[in-house]
Amino acid sequence: MNQYEHITRMEHILNTHTEKIAALQEALDFIEAHRAEYRDLIEYYYSAQREQDLADDAQGLIPAELHRGVLSEDAIYELMTDSYELGLRMLETAHTIFKNR
Repeated sequence: MNQYEHITRMEHILNTHTEKIAALQEALDFIEAHRAEYRDLIEYYYSAQREQDLADDAQGLIPAELHRGVLSEDAIYELMTDSYELGLRMLETAHTIFKNR
């Protein structure tokens, strides 16, 4: 190991973490800015309108070329689950960050 190899390693850590923190800030900005849209999607998931849309789809009334992932059995539920688990992970990570500052 050369005498200053640790500087290169630390520089890599600094640059990588700076980049990832910026990406995380951008993702959180998006989530915060679009919270109302997300709530609309969750409300739709539990709505009578979605039930009617599912019935219409089952009867072949919705055009085949219309994207309708929101009518799939799992897509919205998986998003809700992923969002919840990510929230817990962010809390745990935040706790570790504050604890080990």
